[in-house]
Amino acid sequence: MKAIDLVLERIARVLLALAGVALIAMMFVVMFDVLVRNLSGIIPALQDLKYYGTIEIVRYLFLFAMAGTMPWGVEKSQVVVELFTQRFSASAQARIDAFFLLGYFLLGSFMAYSLFIAGTHAYVTGETTPDLLIPLGPIRYATAFCMGLMALRALLAAIRGMSRGAAHVA
Repeated sequence: MKAIDLVLERIARVLLALAGVALIAMMFVVMFDVLVRNLSGIIPALQDLKYYGTIEIVRYLFLFAMAGTMPWGVEKSQVVVELFTQRFSASAQARIDAFFLLGYFLLGSFMAYSLFIAGTHAYVTGETTPDLLIPLGPIRYATAFCMGLMALRALLAAIRGMSRGAAHVA
């Protein structure tokens, strides 16, 4: 179990780093777009510059930034309302937290399944993005992988919390 946790943690950290790169790339794309639009009135050479797909690039970079952070943050983002659990023992609080992690498991599983089906459909039909004609299948498969990893990490943390009655290490 420790080896599986270690492998999943490392994959989640790699995805977190890639999500950070996607977020920075998204920022640069937006800055480029804003600068070119605003400077085109001042610099005549920029008026002739034609580029397409900025919205698509930002949209899919944002998608990957969000999906890439979810597997890493699933254990760390649990907030159990203290008002209801403050008088419970530490073991009971850990079990309630594990119960909520099962909700993340279900959410991640359904999202991974839906995205996998959507990716398969996009791959079979050859669906692409409207402007840049980027195939949507790999984008949806990558997002499905992230959601599946989130679900798996939530399930393992929930199993540990339910069986041991100890809170997961965040």
